[in-house]
Amino acid sequence: MVHKREWLLFGDNGGVRVLYVAFDVFPRPKGSSSHIASMIAALGREFGPVCVLCLGDSELAPFEEDGVISIYRMAAVSRDVLARATAFAQFVEFHARRLAGSLELIVFRDPWGGIPAMRGANGVPAVFEVNALPSWEMAYSRPGFAESPTLQAKLGDMERACLRGVAAVLCVSAVTRRALVSIGVAEERVFVIPNAASETYFRGIHEPCAIPEILDGEWCGYVGGLQAWQGVEFLIDAFAMTGVGKLVIVHSGHVAAARELERRVARHRLEGRVLVHGPLAPAELASVFARVRFTVAPLAETARNTWQGCCPVKIVESMAAGTPVLASDLAVSRELITHGENGWLAAPGDRRAWALALEKLFSDGALRDKLAAAANFSARDNFCQAIAHEELDTVFRLAAGMGVTG
Repeated sequence: MVHKREWLLFGDNGGVRVLYVAFDVFPRPKGSSSHIASMIAALGREFGPVCVLCLGDSELAPFEEDGVISIYRMAAVSRDVLARATAFAQFVEFHARRLAGSLELIVFRDPWGGIPAMRGANGVPAVFEVNALPSWEMAYSRPGFAESPTLQAKLGDMERACLRGVAAVLCVSAVTRRALVSIGVAEERVFVIPNAASETYFRGIHEPCAIPEILDGEWCGYVGGLQAWQGVEFLIDAFAMTGVGKLVIVHSGHVAAARELERRVARHRLEGRVLVHGPLAPAELASVFARVRFTVAPLAETARNTWQGCCPVKIVESMAAGTPVLASDLAVSRELITHGENGWLAAPGDRRAWALALEKLFSDGALRDKLAAAANFSARDNFCQAIAHEELDTVFRLAAGMGVTG
């Protein structure tokens, strides 16, 4: 049992109008943190004082305040995700009850935070930000999930309660929208707003290069997680079939996965052509995006990408930096990239097709320049935060009582 005395209160939190809940450590070097930061900024601009409830770790303060944003972090209580989720639910309900009197809107990313937030601030309109339902994620991230019908049923009940109880559902991909509609969510209540790139990425070329090694030679880059659905191991295999260029991989901090990747690099004898680098801060990452010839998003053809859907923030951030992207030819990629116009697509899982695409982009500077200019234009026109925030503002206003009903 987590005792309330451990949830220290800081500041006066007077007049908090929005509660934002994320069962994530925030911030940390992964795409979800960029998305959370953008959401919080949009809420702060539209409503004023926002209270963020999230997870913490040993390096993050339990409380942080920046202008109209106050962040409370629950310290890690267990490595077991279900024990942690139970403690987080108590943490969220405690804060939701104390803030309920002034709240106008709740925004949450998962049932672990959504149900206690809506229970603690009963009657306050809510928005469910569905990047992935837990039952979708756990189907591939936790092998034992398929053998646990009780857990599946419990998660299903929680997810349905959230989807029924909110004024609006947000997602970042039309693929995800179709998946939600297929399980019974009313189409008119689901809004698609793609991930956006902050101005930091548009200015990346003006930052000193965080990885000096890439200033020497022809480099392409991968940025992000090392989970199987990201397709990085496949990328190494395809890259080994080429005889041109170098590859820098900036991962999001999973040490064991990074070591396994380095072993794969060694097996292919690519140590001189592949550099595996740890996490970078946004400005540092922007400096890398701006200096590689192109980036890669080798998404695997799995249910995670083809049915659940996603909007890889690394793609829009690379485009913002004026750097074209070679991505797997999947529906989620085609929402962002038009082949041969503002990026390049190759068949997912096809090593030969990827090897040929890598060689093409390394060797054809005129094509890269054409794609780079169009990528930057597309990012400015479709994936900048100013545009995303305007669209979010509209949904938030509707959900807060100006047109959307639960």
